Amino acid sequence: MKFVALILAIYIYGFSYSFAQIIDSCSKSGSLIVIDESSHKIVFENNSDKLVYPASLVKLMIAYLTLEAIQNKKISFEKNIIFSPRAEEISKINKYNTLSIKVGDKISVENALTGLIVKSYNETAIALAETISDNEWYFVRLMNKKALELGMINTSFRNASGLHEEGQYTTASDLARLALRLKIDFPSYYGLFSEKEFFYKNVSLKSNNRFLLEYDGAEGMKTGFTLASGYNLVASAKKNDHRLFSVVTGCKNSFQRDFLTKFILDLSFLEIEQNNKFYFKKISLKRLDEIYNNQ
Repeated sequence: MKFVALILAIYIYGFSYSFAQIIDSCSKSGSLIVIDESSHKIVFENNSDKLVYPASLVKLMIAYLTLEAIQNKKISFEKNIIFSPRAEEISKINKYNTLSIKVGDKISVENALTGLIVKSYNETAIALAETISDNEWYFVRLMNKKALELGMINTSFRNASGLHEEGQYTTASDLARLALRLKIDFPSYYGLFSEKEFFYKNVSLKSNNRFLLEYDGAEGMKTGFTLASGYNLVASAKKNDHRLFSVVTGCKNSFQRDFLTKFILDLSFLEIEQNNKFYFKKISLKRLDEIYNNQ
């Protein structure tokens, strides 16, 4: 336990937020989970079956269905998509994270998918949905059908953009299952989630996923935010031949989201490498904070 306390001390020192504040922010309104790729076992979880708003994490399902369509040769990476009126409408909603496309603009499936992952563009989400299905609403049915097939029994999709809509919900557990299946079912495409920039019309657009840019061993995967959902992150990382997938939802800001993701991954890697020496999966986040404060 003293080693856990030491790790906690290293994390807390020098930050304006206390660890307790971050726990309270991210676990009271959201949820957490870490799963191990090799065993498929939960290394740690907190409120992982609580219903939460997914925000742009719905785009992981769009990525899944797009890769499935490519794998089944229904579409190709090279196929050009023409942006529709619906895509232009959605493009205008987010003033700061948009390609500002117009009806008739074109983009390849590969670029649309990369833009979806790297920059979370709503318009590329709609473009892919309309390419795979007749329209977004039919595509949402495919999303829900696939969710059930993957065992995501506590998930309901209502749109392809991730914009807030009542009735659209998921759980950290379901999102972790989806992240794991993306790796298992499409191993040759998994590297897409590690992309750090996206090119459109000869302009380089950098990823806003700081976890991917800052964490040693990070491999992706997707950020998400709306006012209703808070700051969410599905992440994957590999260290010493161990790969973990984590989900953090409901944080008050991106700093807390990224900080807590790094923290639970670090302790989860320790848990695995030390053969459960610290019994991390049996300790709640609040209990970890008590351990630190009592030293």
